[in-house]
Amino acid sequence: MCLLNCPFVLPLTLRDGAERLYLLDDPAEHRDAGTRDAVYDPYVHLAYLLARQGHDARWLARFTDLPLAATHHIADAAALSRA
Repeated sequence: MCLLNCPFVLPLTLRDGAERLYLLDDPAEHRDAGTRDAVYDPYVHLAYLLARQGHDARWLARFTDLPLAATHHIADAAALSRA
């Protein structure tokens, strides 16, 4: 099972304050990769795509209305995917 060690799954705490595993990519792409318990949120996906294009965490938080701490994690994951 590939929950915490997958490059396309990230534990995040969003607006409701509960930490969950979120998919960074389209769920159809990783259906068989052990991500059944991960949640897909279109704003997390959007933030990840924009972070891969070079947008920083503060900009992502303002643009997507996601918590700043979450966008920092998303931006870090995007930076690793570009490396």
